[in-house]
Amino acid sequence: MLCITAMALGMTAQQNVEKRISVIRQAYANRMNLMQNQPYDDDSDKVDRLTIAYSRMYPGTGMARFKDTYYWTDDENEEYMLKPTLYFMTRQYTMNSGIYKFYKEYLFDAETGEPMFMLVTTEFANKREYRFYFDNGKLIRQTPAKIEPIKDGELEHGIEVDKNGKAVAASLLKEMEAIKSSFHDHIPTYPW
Repeated sequence: MLCITAMALGMTAQQNVEKRISVIRQAYANRMNLMQNQPYDDDSDKVDRLTIAYSRMYPGTGMARFKDTYYWTDDENEEYMLKPTLYFMTRQYTMNSGIYKFYKEYLFDAETGEPMFMLVTTEFANKREYRFYFDNGKLIRQTPAKIEPIKDGELEHGIEVDKNGKAVAASLLKEMEAIKSSFHDHIPTYPW
């Protein structure tokens, strides 16, 4: 009886994870509509988007280029004239004159700002991709299921990993919180 109960609980938990991942994938698809916020029909810039880009020469390794783009919605209510909620951010950077390529995406709930998803890709000799899904501040799935240690000659992915090959959720969430903090340093909130 105990085994049957454990199996039933495990199946329910897996179904809940699949439901949450479905919600995250839908939010990811919906972000494209949010990103098209262009209130005028002319060639004006899209609104609710900020891009920060810079280049820097590193001694001994050459040019490095960095580009962060933030996307948000502005809530207008009785308390706030403008209250920005970050829902998506991309980070692209290259190092060693473009030999090393990095790309990251961060998806936040468009209403609450809670972390939902993170994508990390690296490219040197080959391309590697890592996906992380969150629910209520918990890492519910990572792909690949086990992140192998970096071997000599491979590009460091910047993900803190435990001895079992699982990403350290606290580290990923801390990175996402730093993204939100940086965003709010640039985009102010205006109360009435």
